[in-house]
Amino acid sequence: MEIEILRDTDRTVMKIRGKIDEKGSEQMKNRFHEEHLYTAPELVFDFADVDYVGSACIGKLLLFYKKMFDSGGQIRIINASSVVYELLIIVKLDDLFTINK
Repeated sequence: MEIEILRDTDRTVMKIRGKIDEKGSEQMKNRFHEEHLYTAPELVFDFADVDYVGSACIGKLLLFYKKMFDSGGQIRIINASSVVYELLIIVKLDDLFTINK
């Protein structure tokens, strides 16, 4: 899995390529903390090149949501494939943040 971080003044984008399994979820968490992404007003996860999201990823997204909420920021997921989008909707993450196909 590859992670690219793109920053501007209003938002930070975490562009992910590959499967977000348990190992990938740990990579996401490490980058989130190492780069202090929780300080951004908005953290956008670009899932255009993500073909699999495991339960560990869902757990990390919940962790990120709490940290962002506590610091006054918000999360958005963009470019989710139909399969990934449906999974995120089934687990009701759309109740916490915006998810776009």
